[in-house]
Amino acid sequence: MMFLVFVMFLQASQYLLATGADVFEGAESVVLPCQYSGLIPEINPRVIWSRYDLKPKTIHLRREDDDLRGQNQRFSGRTSMKSDALDSGDFSLILRKPHLSDSGSYTCSISDDSEEIRLTEVQLQVKVQQEEVKVKEGVESAILPCKTTADLEEDTMVEWIRSEPEFMIVYVYQNGSNKVKEQDKVYCERTRMSKELVKRGDLSLTLRYPTERDSGVYICTIYRKSDIVRQKVVLQYIKEKFTSWAKGFLVLLVLNLVFGGLLFLFRQYLQSVYKVEVDSGVEFVKLPCKKIVRLPEHVTVTWRNNTRRIVHMYQDGAKKLEEQHRQYKDRTEMKEQFKFGDFSLILKNPTDRDTDTYTCTVSNRWGQILIKKQVLLYVRAGADSFIIAIDFGSGYSGYAFNVRPREKGVETQLKRWGHELGLDTPKTPTCILLDEYGKFLKFGYEAKTAYSKMKREEAEKHYLFEDFKMALDCTDLRNQTIKAADDKSIKASKVFIEVLRFLKDDALETIKGHATGGEFTASDFTWVLTVPAVWGHPAKQFMKKCAAQAGLVTEDTKGKLMLVLEPEAALTWCLKLPSDGFFTQNHTRDSQDPSPDPPGRQMAEDIVLEPEETKDLLKNHHRNRKRYIVVDCGDETTDITVYKVLEGGAMKKLQEAPENNLGGRTVDRKFKQFLREIFSDGVWKENEENFPSEVQKMMYDFIRLKQVDEDVQISCPYNLGMLAQKKKEIETFFDSVEGASWDEGVIRISREKLRSFFDESLQDITKSLREELHKDLNIGSIVLVGGFAESQILRQHITDQFGPQYRVLCPLRPQEAILKGAVELGRNPKLVSSQKKGPACLNCFL
Repeated sequence: MMFLVFVMFLQASQYLLATGADVFEGAESVVLPCQYSGLIPEINPRVIWSRYDLKPKTIHLRREDDDLRGQNQRFSGRTSMKSDALDSGDFSLILRKPHLSDSGSYTCSISDDSEEIRLTEVQLQVKVQQEEVKVKEGVESAILPCKTTADLEEDTMVEWIRSEPEFMIVYVYQNGSNKVKEQDKVYCERTRMSKELVKRGDLSLTLRYPTERDSGVYICTIYRKSDIVRQKVVLQYIKEKFTSWAKGFLVLLVLNLVFGGLLFLFRQYLQSVYKVEVDSGVEFVKLPCKKIVRLPEHVTVTWRNNTRRIVHMYQDGAKKLEEQHRQYKDRTEMKEQFKFGDFSLILKNPTDRDTDTYTCTVSNRWGQILIKKQVLLYVRAGADSFIIAIDFGSGYSGYAFNVRPREKGVETQLKRWGHELGLDTPKTPTCILLDEYGKFLKFGYEAKTAYSKMKREEAEKHYLFEDFKMALDCTDLRNQTIKAADDKSIKASKVFIEVLRFLKDDALETIKGHATGGEFTASDFTWVLTVPAVWGHPAKQFMKKCAAQAGLVTEDTKGKLMLVLEPEAALTWCLKLPSDGFFTQNHTRDSQDPSPDPPGRQMAEDIVLEPEETKDLLKNHHRNRKRYIVVDCGDETTDITVYKVLEGGAMKKLQEAPENNLGGRTVDRKFKQFLREIFSDGVWKENEENFPSEVQKMMYDFIRLKQVDEDVQISCPYNLGMLAQKKKEIETFFDSVEGASWDEGVIRISREKLRSFFDESLQDITKSLREELHKDLNIGSIVLVGGFAESQILRQHITDQFGPQYRVLCPLRPQEAILKGAVELGRNPKLVSSQKKGPACLNCFL
């Protein structure tokens, strides 16, 4: 009999019913159906609802009663089944208060002690309630509806965001008022919610003076103590085929056809846009504005920029300097040739910060506009330009800036990162943390630290992206998605835009604290983005579009965005360094050992140069006609590129080696593998799972230690020590490994063992370098840059291998070379633009 039951029970496994369930977020509940008409196992029967993409996977378990001890806590208190489920065969699951994150595949199974049979798979799709609102051009306001029948607590927070076409915070309501600091500037003073209506559950948002740019998808999110409810509103802006001003104009045309027709023609002519281009550093530029009709004697002339700042004002026969913005103080002049109809403006000492659209308005004493003319001024970047360079690296990112004229002798400044962790680095990990709705939370060290401290259930609701840059697939960048730490995916453009937006905002905030003379906006700067040498045109265009959507440039200032190759920027910086700006390395390790200097000490390299060559390598690179091979030793990859430096300093790329994975992280992985060998018996694995923040701290410490070539020691975290002691005495873990020992809370690693972590990476780098050097490209110098080049072991190895034949150069701060060189290229674009003539040119400008 038992055999028969088992066979019939087993036959049920041959049929897995797939079905679907759709529900709106905020609904009271949703039923996931599962009906079973087979035989129930006699021994320990149980029904299991699971989601195999979650950990733990159990959503609900039913025996004679509910057994929720192993339930995923995301569903705590929100699931139930019928009390007679095993008797009736109705195994349906009731899920209360469904959230967006509840969407997924749910499997209903029946099991005994020996077999689990999958019966039904339910694909649950939780949707946001959606309404469409259409507004016509010219209306004073639009109402975006959002209502709830539930009573709202006093501390309930309501957040309106625009999720498409770009993310913006529209309005945040809490404790009876708007949290203005969190609101995007586009919606400041244009949005409101009624406090009285909110009390009745009406959370509708009034948007004043809607325009075409307000079109998009808006989401109203209600954060209550017990749950979260969302409603979606699609706002569509409809342009009138015949606008109100055009209708009014036709009325005037009927009244006075001839006069109105002439006025229209003159208005169209006088509003034409001129474009003026000049180089930064010229003495002055003239913005033209001339009339072709007779004007009254007393007029007011006002020049404004695109943000409506007053550039120059002339009224009642005199300048109105008190109205002028400080950016233009003592820099504007008008010749006062008004009787000849010339209202042109002279702007002195223009820089790229002056790139803008300028509007000249001429009005009579009653304020009636007689002439309105626009001039688009584009000032090409130069030595006095304001520059922000962003190195968006695969492993680490950062930015550098310069807001002082070159003759003032102010060096390029870099943001320092990691102070909250006791670090001081010129870059921060290329790591971004988003919440479950794709909203930006943190970047860099802060993102990794915050995510590592989250409990598993909380972490599963977030997106952590790292090591994603080199995953770009140029075949379909528009639709490409990238995976987060827990394999959830999101559009690649979204991640890149959020990274660039953060770096832009952080740079402007940092500069605000360093510079004097008022606040800066993104349009005040020339933006230089570095990209890998192997990137083709599609990837570069993708980066440009992301930069524009992140707010680095606008349509009017797109000429102030440059893309430069990473090795080219690094070489630019190295070529301008004096001879004492490089590390010194002896040609053999043995000869370095007896040196009286402390191990790892950094000194200037003893480069043999002629007396006239000691000032600047850039001025003398052409003398021997030798080429440079740039070895960019990064965290993920080591990129090898060959350059020829032309007369005048412009660079021409000759060759680049294929992509590889030979960066500093290879050494990090070897170190972590060694720790796993030491702390065996599952100790290290348990430590990684339960104390990821402590593991991350150890890796940060090791990044600093791997820069030296000597015995090192690293502190053992408290929890790792406690886990080890539960197994056996800590000292005994070190009995079976060579090159490491235990010393009262410290792990000591020998010099030879430290070097062994580098072996695989160094061998492959050496092989790749030899392949390029054997191509007879007339190489004279090997230039090492990048964060991995901070390592004395790497520098010494390259010198040992290639020093006798080639000059090996490494700047004292190799991780900063790309950023500082990018600023130099931003201030001297001719080093880039001069290459546009040849096939190896760098297409830097939009």
